[in-house]
Amino acid sequence: MTVKVRFDKEVREYAKGEKVKDDVLRLTETALAQALEKFHRRMILIEGDTPRKAELAGILAGASARVLSDALEELKKKRLRDESEDGIQVLYATDALGEDTFGRKRYEAFRKHFDVLAGSNADVKAVTFKHTRDILGRTYDLLVLDMSYDYSPNDLGRIIETVRGGGLIFILAHPFEKWKKMWTGFHKSLVTPPYTIDDVKKRFNRRIIRKFTKYDGIYIITENGKLRKKPKRNKTQAKIKGRRGVEIPGETVFPRELYEMALTEGQVEVLRAFEGLVEEEGMLVLTADRGRGKSVSVGIAAIGLALALNKRTRIVVTAPEPENVQALFRFAKRALEKLGFKPYVVEEKGLIKELYARKIGLRYYPPAEGYRKSADLYILDEAAGIHVPILHKYLDKPRVVYSSTIHGYEGAGRGFSVKFLKKAREKREFKELHMDEPIRYAEGDPIEKWLFDVLLLDAEPVELTEEDYELIKNKEVYFEEPDLDDWFEHDREDLRNFVGIYILAHYRNRPSDVALLADAPHHEARVLRLKNGKIVTAVQIAKEGGIPKKVIEKMAKGYKPRGNIIPDMMVKHHMLKEFAKLKGYRIVRIATHPDAMDMGLGSKALELLEKEAREKGLDWIGSGFGASEELARFWVKNGFAVVHLSPARNPVSGEFTAIVLKPISERAKRLIRQASDEFRIRLTEWLGDTHRELEPEIARWLFETPFGEAVDYPIHLTDVQKKRLDAFTGKVLTYDTVLDAVKPIVKLYFLDGWMKPYLDERQIKLLIYRVLQAHSWEETAKLIDRTETFTMIEVRDIIRGLWYYYKRLL
Repeated sequence: MTVKVRFDKEVREYAKGEKVKDDVLRLTETALAQALEKFHRRMILIEGDTPRKAELAGILAGASARVLSDALEELKKKRLRDESEDGIQVLYATDALGEDTFGRKRYEAFRKHFDVLAGSNADVKAVTFKHTRDILGRTYDLLVLDMSYDYSPNDLGRIIETVRGGGLIFILAHPFEKWKKMWTGFHKSLVTPPYTIDDVKKRFNRRIIRKFTKYDGIYIITENGKLRKKPKRNKTQAKIKGRRGVEIPGETVFPRELYEMALTEGQVEVLRAFEGLVEEEGMLVLTADRGRGKSVSVGIAAIGLALALNKRTRIVVTAPEPENVQALFRFAKRALEKLGFKPYVVEEKGLIKELYARKIGLRYYPPAEGYRKSADLYILDEAAGIHVPILHKYLDKPRVVYSSTIHGYEGAGRGFSVKFLKKAREKREFKELHMDEPIRYAEGDPIEKWLFDVLLLDAEPVELTEEDYELIKNKEVYFEEPDLDDWFEHDREDLRNFVGIYILAHYRNRPSDVALLADAPHHEARVLRLKNGKIVTAVQIAKEGGIPKKVIEKMAKGYKPRGNIIPDMMVKHHMLKEFAKLKGYRIVRIATHPDAMDMGLGSKALELLEKEAREKGLDWIGSGFGASEELARFWVKNGFAVVHLSPARNPVSGEFTAIVLKPISERAKRLIRQASDEFRIRLTEWLGDTHRELEPEIARWLFETPFGEAVDYPIHLTDVQKKRLDAFTGKVLTYDTVLDAVKPIVKLYFLDGWMKPYLDERQIKLLIYRVLQAHSWEETAKLIDRTETFTMIEVRDIIRGLWYYYKRLL
């Protein structure tokens, strides 16, 4: 059916009275007609310096809401809108809505005209960028995005993706020439001592402006009605095509009402796959690009499975953040209501955390907690945003579903495939499904293309050939500081390759990371290139230190300066004010091409970065990372000393954060050596308390030191303790009666230098787990897969060797 997309006489007269040119109305009609016909989104950017741009957005959005309201029934018939949706949903997003703020004034200017024209069928929700979590999982017809002052790239992606096909996006912006030169609130957050706002770059502003002008489907006007970028021809009607019909299978295990909720064949396939988990336990992996209805399908299917199991069913739902699973919970609730249940919802800060109906319970847990709970089904949504070791913890669950976005803000699905699925295949069989057909908007949407490009969401590393592997093997590489002005201004392929390496190698990437690299005064890039120019290792560094004396004194009293993570830690945890004056590089991220891992490229990049730092007269290089065994070993083997470990695990990655340092100047060497010694002393105590659950295979690497000398730490044993140790090693006394004498000897071993007695990996783990972490004999025996008696004998033998060695020193 063809829908008329022409603003009525009343709208035109109102617009004329507000001095809105007919050209502007025709452009808006055309954009809306294109959006409805293609089931895409269209964007209208309004440049201006005054509240007039918000007034103009109010008039154009109000007029558009009228047309959409008239077309609503037709959209429902064509299954492009849900039956339950009655009104036109409008979102207004800005940096501030507090009284007397400019953001509030622009919002009021918008509402003044919108409310007159839109009619009672439009529902407006206003949010600040800080509270965009409230809108995740929701869908809107019209969006007004106020980018006049503050926004972060994270906000941009999150907000724009809430608009459905047939919808319009109005952007309020400063005139481009002014915008190119201005600092936003995001820029102010990048200022860190000793830098000032004048040092902050504006590359990201220029990038986003350039992309607005490049893509089709984005129109640009000024607040005075000048058309800067317009459609090729005007359009006043839209031929609305219905969504392709969905074939419901003849026989289904789940109620047909649930199948009727499916909008695409992909969603039907998900329901069928979940049906397969009723009779037999199993694992399901589901991937999709954004807007394919993945989370929605999982929410509906989870209810189908719970009913089919025909018993009290408990479902654990996890994702990097509770925001990620709001669509899942909302559609699970809708599925229950469709089946006649009255679900009970538990919300926290406006987010659904729990959902209950007769004998059915769904509950959200953070990733590092969910696997500890017993349940009939475990759902990991946005699995690419969850750290790989945590994903492995769910692998042995009888029924488990991993669901992930391929390109998006929650992490990169390809990284998930490269790093997790490869290993998962070795452990168990599973069914894989990929959802192609978009639900929120049709294939080829120009706004999606624009967004992916501007935020580099689909960036990928360069492909490697056989010749490249030869170059890698022979280490025919060179280290380089790329020209970021050139990368960002000329949209170099190198930038996409650089970011692509991070997307595939790191479990969590945010769009703001690109803007941070572009504009932060203390952030720089380094690359390891093959002789032929291909980037194989990406390094992002932050310049830290060189902090003024006044700021250092404030830091010692609790002040936390932005961006100086390592100096701040050294001042607060090691009382080394002197260290904050020194300058160094903090390695923010280092990643190697996923097809060239474990070939020594990361270590080579560190070696060349150290050489550069030495030539530039810096004092140290360091890094902070999630402490896994693999990473702890990597940093220690490259000559870095561990100087700090966070007291709590990261709720998403489930890891403690470690900080490592490598000295370059003599002054830094003295301070880092002191910090390393102090940390090792602390760790011997922390393992029995704060870090009792730290994996012993990680702890053993944290004790390693590049300095090679023993810690100067007095260990005292009384004569009676020494005699009791003799009695223990001579099999007269038991371990539990001489623990007070054993522990100092074990401490002595871990605080010793390179001349300490040799123990193998298993013996080291045993000492950490049983002696320093005080786990029971039963737990310790389980760790090494032996009987308790065997474990007791082995511990006694290790202590006998250590006591024989250290006896003469005491």
